[in-house]
Amino acid sequence: MATFHLELDKRVKLKNDRYNLCVRLGMGNDIMYLKIVAMTKDQYQQVFEKKASDPKSVKFRKECYEFLSRCEELFNDLKPFNKEEYRNMVYGKTVKKEESNCSLLLKDLITQYLDSNPRSKLKTKSMYHTALNSFVEYKEGISVTDITPIFLMDYEKSKREDGYSTATISTYMRHLRSIINHFIYVDKRLPNDYKYPFGKGGYTIKNFRKSKPVMSNDEIQKVVDFNDFQNKEQEYARDIWLLLYRANGMNHADLLRLRWTDIKGQYIVFNRLKTENTRKNNVRDIVVPIYPKLKELIDKIGVKSSPFILGGLQDGYDERTFRNKKDWQQQKINKSLKYISEKLKLSVGLRLKTSRDSYATTLKRSGKSKDEIGEMMGHSNSQVTEYYLASLDMDKTWGINEGLL
Repeated sequence: MATFHLELDKRVKLKNDRYNLCVRLGMGNDIMYLKIVAMTKDQYQQVFEKKASDPKSVKFRKECYEFLSRCEELFNDLKPFNKEEYRNMVYGKTVKKEESNCSLLLKDLITQYLDSNPRSKLKTKSMYHTALNSFVEYKEGISVTDITPIFLMDYEKSKREDGYSTATISTYMRHLRSIINHFIYVDKRLPNDYKYPFGKGGYTIKNFRKSKPVMSNDEIQKVVDFNDFQNKEQEYARDIWLLLYRANGMNHADLLRLRWTDIKGQYIVFNRLKTENTRKNNVRDIVVPIYPKLKELIDKIGVKSSPFILGGLQDGYDERTFRNKKDWQQQKINKSLKYISEKLKLSVGLRLKTSRDSYATTLKRSGKSKDEIGEMMGHSNSQVTEYYLASLDMDKTWGINEGLL
């Protein structure tokens, strides 16, 4: 049975000591938070605990309980229950199908495209909406029929002048191309005379890989040896970074959902979250040998009382809970890693994501082949591995130019 009540969500602290006031929907072990407004603990206490009687507080309290009642009614009306659809209904974002089916507005097509892919992750949806906002910002009320090669070239020029990187613009263009392809070949919505804006004779999306500076082996060793912590949080952050680095450059999201049952004897065996719904073939397990240094870290920070090694999740978690937990933990850990970076005066800022770059480049420096490195990191092809190794070219420039007069 579902339960509803108002709650000040203290999981994430906002600016000015505020937290989100939410309706908390409980369905067994599954929890859903529906935001109302941000407020401080004192404000919450005055309005909902002390029942402040001033007109403004009374009105606000009444509106909040009306919102709670609306959440209950919509929950009972929605059969079968779907979280995304329910959230849209609560916030009045549901679009009538008869209004949207014939629409060629880009905002409507993106909504329908994502609805047609129910397995799309929240991060993917967010990326598509960010791309949409960029195009709408450039041309309000943009329709797919407005998108021509000339339009795309002008859009790119404008965004460059606004300071957008080549990589960001190219990402937006790829999302746009996916939308257009879907409504040409799958949900055949576009007019027969619509001229495809990409490819031969049209706009070409640029491939761009930025060379990334990486830490030297000496700097990585300094991180390993560092012990001048101000608090336990900083030590934990360094240990998490080291664990990711020593576990094949594991991504933090994969570590967060890693279970004790993923340890098979002397190995950790897992699949990457990033590729679960994207690869149709070449799906492979990533095998991490648990050598002594890695085992020492797992024993040190592992939570034995939880089914998850880091202990940050509970069975039955949903995607939104996972994302919130991951983002919150990353922010907290990266803040502690920044202190270590500054203390050691590292050439590259220490962040969770640099552990993966450091793993790849350390192996390359030790003479391991690109194919071996790609296999360990779970890459689908050598081009992906090349992205992580591109930074080595920056190191080589010093040796090349040493002979200059």
